[in-house]
Amino acid sequence: MKSKIIMILILLVATFFFVTGFLKYQNDLKETLAKEIGESGLPSLEIPSDESGGEEDPVKEDPSVIENPERVEMPDLYELTEEEAEELLSELKLKMEVLEEKNASFATGVVFFQKPYVEEKILQGETVRVYVSNQSLLGEEEKVAVPMLIGLKEEEAVKELRNLGFQVGYEYNPASGYAEGVVYSQNYLVDSKVSKGTRITIRVSTGS
Repeated sequence: MKSKIIMILILLVATFFFVTGFLKYQNDLKETLAKEIGESGLPSLEIPSDESGGEEDPVKEDPSVIENPERVEMPDLYELTEEEAEELLSELKLKMEVLEEKNASFATGVVFFQKPYVEEKILQGETVRVYVSNQSLLGEEEKVAVPMLIGLKEEEAVKELRNLGFQVGYEYNPASGYAEGVVYSQNYLVDSKVSKGTRITIRVSTGS
């Protein structure tokens, strides 16, 4: 009986010393690691805070985009200066693309042709091509022969002139011998050589 008690006491003492030694070992290990990390100068990791509060960046709107654009009627830019044309188109919320060409019939900086044409309907935000004279450009100016328009219907005459790069002017009068809507006269002689962008006026019959 005594021997059993002695064995139990020995086991208890051994267990006590083992646990005490293990705890001391852990404590020494922590102190050693902390000392090594401090000497190595390793930076502490910081998790950046989300100052935005989790909100997404707002989408930036494109100022050139027009909501619910309307159809507007193309104004007459003929013989306006480039600045005047730009101001007029800006009021209608239209963009402008300038193309410079030499044209002896117009001073530098003056509009002599446009696309789309006068009175055509286009959406706000669309681009209008404006042809502006620049006398300083090198090279020989291109001149075009005026076609024969008398006897053509108004629509046919307008299409032919525009295809050749001319502007179109209109006059409407009674004309004996010409049906309504037919061209009976023009302000330039046939085969006259004139600059592109020149306004050719057609006189259209309203009937006799």
